Amino acid sequence: MPGTASNGLSPSFDFLHLDKKHYRDFRRRNFIRLIFTYLAPLILISVYFYFQHGVMISEGRQLRLKAIAENQSNMFDLFLTERLNNLRNIVNDPRLESRPTQVQIDSYLGRLKNSSETFVDLGYFDETGVQKIYSGPYPSLEKIDYSNESWYISLIDGNDDFIITDIYLGFRQKPHFTIAVRKNTNDEFTVLRATLDPGKIYEYIRSLEGANEVISYIVNQEGYYQIVTSHLGTALETSSIVPPRDVRLGIENIELNDKSITFAYSWLQNADWALIVQQADDAVSFFSGSGIRIISVSAIFIIISLIIICVRTQKLVEIQIESDKTKAQLEHAAKLASVGELAAGIAHEINNPLAAINEEAGLMKDLLSPEYGNPVQCKEIIPHLDSIHDLVFRCRDITRKLMGFVRKTDFDIKKHNINKLIDEVVDGLFSHEMMVSNIELVKNYSNDIPELKTDGHQLQQVFLNVINNAVDAIENRRGTITISTSKNEKSIEIKISDSGKGIEPDSMGKIFMPFYTTKEVGKGTGLGLSVSYGIIKNLGGKIEVKSEMGKGTTFTLKLPLI
Repeated sequence: MPGTASNGLSPSFDFLHLDKKHYRDFRRRNFIRLIFTYLAPLILISVYFYFQHGVMISEGRQLRLKAIAENQSNMFDLFLTERLNNLRNIVNDPRLESRPTQVQIDSYLGRLKNSSETFVDLGYFDETGVQKIYSGPYPSLEKIDYSNESWYISLIDGNDDFIITDIYLGFRQKPHFTIAVRKNTNDEFTVLRATLDPGKIYEYIRSLEGANEVISYIVNQEGYYQIVTSHLGTALETSSIVPPRDVRLGIENIELNDKSITFAYSWLQNADWALIVQQADDAVSFFSGSGIRIISVSAIFIIISLIIICVRTQKLVEIQIESDKTKAQLEHAAKLASVGELAAGIAHEINNPLAAINEEAGLMKDLLSPEYGNPVQCKEIIPHLDSIHDLVFRCRDITRKLMGFVRKTDFDIKKHNINKLIDEVVDGLFSHEMMVSNIELVKNYSNDIPELKTDGHQLQQVFLNVINNAVDAIENRRGTITISTSKNEKSIEIKISDSGKGIEPDSMGKIFMPFYTTKEVGKGTGLGLSVSYGIIKNLGGKIEVKSEMGKGTTFTLKLPLI
């Protein structure tokens, strides 16, 4: 909705003094700020909870592994105890004669298989160590002397009345392990020995609680597999994992083939075996799925937050645009007020050349009139025309300078010479007023000031407002206004000092407030310093003021070097 001006002093407010690039930068800065304010903590919390969830899952998995290992080892210990009791019940059976028959042993084997399918065979030994009677699938083992077998020697010489061997091949050359019990009768003893099928035992272990979550296997103290799944190895092969013997129940983590493996173990009560459990792959994928769910929920919240941030950023830009419109109107009003206060001086500046033009025109009229003698030559009129021409252009320059301050311009950032900007304000608008008011202007410009990248029009408005206040402070008496410029490492300083009446201490904290003024009614709007403060702040600088009653006031403008 572009507006039109009815005259040169009424600009349109459609176009802000800040361009589109400024608002793009403003939007980007606020977007980043809101991201760090709201979204970054959400992301950090999500990441924290994700990894915390991973730690909890890992700890829970370890506790679960440990619980499964302990439960399965206890159940397997109970299983071995039951098998051992099955044999003890037979050897202690009063019906078992000192020299049992084949039929009896076959019957006892049937009873054992009814109690557990893991039993393979049953043999009866006398004190000589020879297997006198055998029942099972290897009849060739009957009459074989076992007196030199390690398990038989351990059973006879040991304090316990039973033995559970490690898995071995034996005479049958097939992996199995033995459970044997001894019964002493007077000076004689008898031995019953049964063998168990490792495959059937593994099926039993796979039926225990938690077996679908883990891979279970058994190793002995030397690290040889006793009962194991086929994809890990075979019986009597060496295991890569051998748990410590000094701790009955524990959990550990090892690096194996560039892979981290967590395992739990539990040593059995009835045999020198350790039951080991590892996490199964399908259970790991279950826990990974829960992590994905956390990521998905976090992503949804992050997307929602991002949408809210985008909407909020656009709203902030709209609010800023409205604020800038209001500020632009206020700045323009301050310009008009400042120029209005200078109206008398400006009018005098224009009246002087107009009076001279009038005199030149009257003189030319007289020279051309026949009443005053012979008509003059053209060459005699030309100097008067040149004078009129110069005076007209002088009026045009005065008007142009005035319009330059009144007209609203777009925000224009480029390099400017600060000393030159000050001179344009002083020489264009204040030279005549200072001269007729007996105000001496002292310029102490530094020559080493670099060009400053800033908005020259806004900066000149600040100079106009401050110098105008300095002129008013002198109150039509002889005085001095000193303008000095200097440079330090970080900024350029412009000091505008006057020898006026000064500012009362009670008013020092209010001078930059909008519509606050110490001038008489009709002489000030209270907008000049307020607008100047906002302009300098927006340009990245600051205004400092020092004043002493009866001696004058100094305004220091500090603009950062960019």
